[in-house]
Amino acid sequence: LGIIVGCISSQGLLRWGLVADNNNAQTPSASVVLGSDPQSSLIDGKSFLDSLPFEEVIPLSWDPDQPSPFGGELLNLSSNSNAISTIDIKEMKMLSASLLGSKDVPSPSPGPHLLYHAHASSFSLLYDSSRSSYSYLSEYSLDYFLLNSGGFDAQINQAYCAVATVAAVLNSLKYAKRFRDGGDLSEWSFDLPVDPRYDPYPYATQENILTGDCVWNNVIQHGDGSTSGEHGGNVDGIFKPPYGLSMEQSAKLLKCHTSEEWSVKVHEVDPSQLNLREMRYDLKASLIDPDARIMINYDRKGLGQVGGGHFSPLVAYHAPTDSFLVMDVAKYKYPPVWVGADTLFTAMATVDKCGTYDYPKGQERLDDKSSDGTSNKYINPISHEEYLRSLELLNCQQRMRGYIILKKKS
Repeated sequence: LGIIVGCISSQGLLRWGLVADNNNAQTPSASVVLGSDPQSSLIDGKSFLDSLPFEEVIPLSWDPDQPSPFGGELLNLSSNSNAISTIDIKEMKMLSASLLGSKDVPSPSPGPHLLYHAHASSFSLLYDSSRSSYSYLSEYSLDYFLLNSGGFDAQINQAYCAVATVAAVLNSLKYAKRFRDGGDLSEWSFDLPVDPRYDPYPYATQENILTGDCVWNNVIQHGDGSTSGEHGGNVDGIFKPPYGLSMEQSAKLLKCHTSEEWSVKVHEVDPSQLNLREMRYDLKASLIDPDARIMINYDRKGLGQVGGGHFSPLVAYHAPTDSFLVMDVAKYKYPPVWVGADTLFTAMATVDKCGTYDYPKGQERLDDKSSDGTSNKYINPISHEEYLRSLELLNCQQRMRGYIILKKKS
């Protein structure tokens, strides 16, 4: 009887990716191919569609009361197949108990664990469970409240995840009240611009943090929408190959809006240079510091989610489950999610095919005016070959994904 029960339990956990399947193991960087359309054929192990930064228009049907399925099974969004099966109450209780570190049900190991922050039990992870009651906020959860109260907006389009993350980070620093005021830069600590819609109140939006000489010359060419001036027009380099912003560009965007009092450091999660213990230490040390913020760059597929490379703030840590809370800026798609440290490490230890390039001027080389009358096929590539040629023209170089820490210098 014990053997039969054990087999049934293991199959249930295996279906949800909470125990390892040695017969179907995958490497951490393995890609999940979505759909069977010929246009999704692989390029160096990565499909053309997966190379784009845009979020999927139709999200995977997920149940916020359940952990996300994870594993090597291919998902086809073009059909109405049961990509996510229903799970009975008994199994749900077992999963919830293991995620919350229950003494009665041991946490499964190895294997990723996720808990979406739309389930009632997930909110208890923000509090200190070592005390007699859950009335004390965990020392690792301050950023969750600062970002929510400061101004955490959904990304305004499906390519602005890095921009939305930077804006949320800047708005969360408002408590310091040392942003630029009236052009006087003598005492400013960080730059919270004034959007005309909210004038005279400073507030970082995903439009106003992309304007100005610093961004134009060091990050990306983005017009201010005016009909005159050096940076006028509606040019938006984020919508040109390689699309979006890299970690390197995101760090420079932060630097454009902070003074010398702040340090901005990029950490690539290269397993040959950085291990899980070191990553965990870095993130915990920053979360406990009220003058530090974290933004992460990861591959969604590493979390069992739909999509590719993505940015979001990291806002909390729960020690008993060794989980970090990712505050997804694609709020229309996924709620915040608690992610196991090992799963997060794996999702960040992935390759960005164009982690750096000749930005911001390099995109000017994509303006191709051919003798046959066609033009701009490398600015708006519609085939695999054109996209790869765009990356070559930009002099794209691979980089590992990872995390960025903004911290006030001591």
